[in-house]
Amino acid sequence: MISFKQCAAVSSVLFLAACAEPGDAKSPSQGAAGTFTYAPALNVPSQETMHRVEEVSIPGTPMRDTQTWTLAFDVVTTQEANLFKRSMKVAGLQLNINGIDSLKGDEIKASGATIEVLTDKTSNVVDVRGTDQLSAAIVALGTPEAQPGLKAIFSPTRLKALAVMRSIEQHADFVGHPAAVGSQWMSGDAASGGTKQIRVAAAAPCGKDQCVQVVRTYEVDKNALFAEVADRVAAYVQSQGGDPKAVKLAGVDAKFEDSILINPATMDYHGVRFDETATIRVAGPNGELPVSFKLQRDSVYKY
Repeated sequence: MISFKQCAAVSSVLFLAACAEPGDAKSPSQGAAGTFTYAPALNVPSQETMHRVEEVSIPGTPMRDTQTWTLAFDVVTTQEANLFKRSMKVAGLQLNINGIDSLKGDEIKASGATIEVLTDKTSNVVDVRGTDQLSAAIVALGTPEAQPGLKAIFSPTRLKALAVMRSIEQHADFVGHPAAVGSQWMSGDAASGGTKQIRVAAAAPCGKDQCVQVVRTYEVDKNALFAEVADRVAAYVQSQGGDPKAVKLAGVDAKFEDSILINPATMDYHGVRFDETATIRVAGPNGELPVSFKLQRDSVYKY
């Protein structure tokens, strides 16, 4: 059975696959020419598989924490009244923590847990359904001792909030912006407090459609990034006999960038690669420590 700590990490990846948003069903021709238009293909089954590797380490020391995930959904978008309904059925969840398999992939499949994200024609989320079912499926993966905490962390309300946040991540930066190669613009990042530069880098075929390769570069909030690793660094310092309260941020060198293959006429995704690399320098009781942080996320879409 997966432990409480391992289950807690699920929240960071469950909705990294694209969540579609809503509206009057329309054909791509109804969107403004040359702009990113939210008009996802209807009744076209697809599969989305996301592979995620995260590693935090202190070079030259035994401190290394690695998590590897593979999450798969069976997906279809349909029309409900004047909304788009994206149904995402969990097809598999693999989890490896520091080289040890905790989930082999199909433990959650039998639950049939399905999330439905309803959105309007401007890609605003109107409703999210099925989070109670998914919450129960995740809780069932935990030990009896861990389940009360899992019920709180993975409550239907919190899972719904995650679905909304990920849908915004997938669409808000693009809808209505120019899709011509060479176009670029800036966007704020409410989640991290930083900014993003979006650039349409190239045209690229994607099956029978014509996609564009979009590069999104992030200017991150360094304090927020430090907060992501602070607990693990503090635990290491304490294990070495130091005072974890003395750990402070000294500096950050970071590069966050994602590359997206997307059909601008529909906002259907065909590939995503997201890379985060950072060296976080922390001042500890015995001097400065360089902390290495790496996150790589690849999503594959099959239509």
